[in-house]
Amino acid sequence: MSRAVVPTATSGDPVELYKLVTKDIPKATSPGNVVVRMTLRPVNPTDSLVIQWGVWAGHDLDNLVVGSEGTGVVYELGEGVTKFKRGQRVIPLIFKRYYPEGYGLWRDYVEIPAEDLVAVPDDIPDEFAAQFFINPWALYQMLKLLNIPKGEYLIQGAAASVLGRQVITLAKHWGIKTINIVRRDSQIQELKDIGADYVLNAEKEYIPKKVDEITAGKKAYAALDPVLGEMTKILFASVRNGGQVLAYGALSGNEIKLDCKDLMRGVDMKFFLVNDLGHDLAKREETSKEIFELMRQKVLEPLSGKKFPLEEFKEAIIEGNKPGRGGKVLLESYDH
Repeated sequence: MSRAVVPTATSGDPVELYKLVTKDIPKATSPGNVVVRMTLRPVNPTDSLVIQWGVWAGHDLDNLVVGSEGTGVVYELGEGVTKFKRGQRVIPLIFKRYYPEGYGLWRDYVEIPAEDLVAVPDDIPDEFAAQFFINPWALYQMLKLLNIPKGEYLIQGAAASVLGRQVITLAKHWGIKTINIVRRDSQIQELKDIGADYVLNAEKEYIPKKVDEITAGKKAYAALDPVLGEMTKILFASVRNGGQVLAYGALSGNEIKLDCKDLMRGVDMKFFLVNDLGHDLAKREETSKEIFELMRQKVLEPLSGKKFPLEEFKEAIIEGNKPGRGGKVLLESYDH
């Protein structure tokens, strides 16, 4: 049998509504499909937001499984699959099906088309592979999209998060300067140690004024906003005329605050949804190779935190929601 974490309702508190059930182990019955035995998965904010925001409202509960990313090994090969072999480590890219269908990876076994698998190189640890998509892949795409010239400034909120730290290291690698917003003094030196140019405590400083001082009035070229709410207003005021604020999360809820003067300056905002490049498999393979190489160089180094067995998912969610917890909480099931 295959265990899976599923919601018992489509809106509410995930700690209360998620439960562990058993399902039949899927078969690779369709040509070109593969069954993967999952071994390690991170606890990402989106795995709670799908329920907190009611994203799956109207879906059949029997078909929903939580879990936006992870890694595992090939368990069974369908007809015509030659690119992979049994026991090979892989990353299933299911994100295009996660929001629309609730097809997640907090389970022991998953069936997936072989074209939606990424092979994990031997020198990449499971902890990195499990966190390959939501953070490294996403921030790689976001920085490419913003197209910030070398020497210009990127400003970001929640900079001490796992993704925020990787933004700092990748931006530095690409010659982009960073202004990083945190809420605790203890995080300032930590971020400077990994390459942050400036780290500002939003609890103690008026961020737009400090940004003007740092940039001699030019302001930041662009911004990343994983928070929304008051943070959006701060970032809008800190970005150049005609600049862009790219949101990718909603840590403070799904409402935003703005000053119309910044809209008059032409500052724009978009919400980023990660793209698995399923429409361009050659580009997907090229991007995967680039990200793995950045991992080898420790430019992108996913930060791992506590591990919990899959059945302790509730404790893992609670741990993952703790402020300043450090690395990403992981759910493991190597023995199933």
